[in-house]
Amino acid sequence: MPSHINRAEAIGAASAALGVLVAFLPWYAYASGNSHVTVNAFRASVFGDLFFVGVAAAILLLLIGRGFVDDVVTPYVPETTAHATAAAAAMGGVLIQLILARAGGRSFGIGIFLALVAAAGLCTAAVLRRLHPDRRRTVRERLSHEGLITP
Repeated sequence: MPSHINRAEAIGAASAALGVLVAFLPWYAYASGNSHVTVNAFRASVFGDLFFVGVAAAILLLLIGRGFVDDVVTPYVPETTAHATAAAAAMGGVLIQLILARAGGRSFGIGIFLALVAAAGLCTAAVLRRLHPDRRRTVRERLSHEGLITP
């Protein structure tokens, strides 16, 4: 388990924590008859759920990277690709929900804008992870594939 935390992990962890929080905040609201309905990520549509699944996947990948969870992803998919996919799912879910809510004439709440910030942070972390890979992890993976060390 690496003892240091790099910039990509820090941004990803902060964005994932924000993403979990904003999933419960109001994303948009509308009037239905005499009542006022407020919607969070779980009630918005399948795209709100997609945002939450992307954030949950990012958290799982961060826990795998720190060694708290067994690695079941990177033997099949490169770590950078998995992080990029989780970030793209979160960002896609928020953007599509933003478009759908605006087209429906809904009034936006603070949650959807903070969800956009969280998804942008996950995308930033994924890009930083691709641009600056963790050298110790890369060497360890290379040596484990060659059979010089056990993973």
